Amino acid sequence: MQMPTLTARTDPQHRLAVVEVTGPLTTSDHARALAEVCAGSPAGYGLITQLSAVTSINDTGLDALKSVAACSARRGQRVAFVCSELMLRADLVLSDLDTLAPVV
Repeated sequence: MQMPTLTARTDPQHRLAVVEVTGPLTTSDHARALAEVCAGSPAGYGLITQLSAVTSINDTGLDALKSVAACSARRGQRVAFVCSELMLRADLVLSDLDTLAPVV
């Protein structure tokens, strides 16, 4: 089974944490890994989750993204999801992720 690659970096000048997901986002293991990486972003930083390299997503992956948005909101952290792939962005919007955080 393929695992996603999660890459995290911070930009202290702009107080941003960026998490890039490459590969599938389809299992509970993938969801837990994403949640752990996002929860490890520095307090007071905004969170950008880059999803343009996601190869497949299902309801488990969409729920994981909603969980990231909810967790970030509880921490007082602003979050945005970035996706350049039109079909994936449509899935994100159809799942109502855009009601929790911007999907751009």
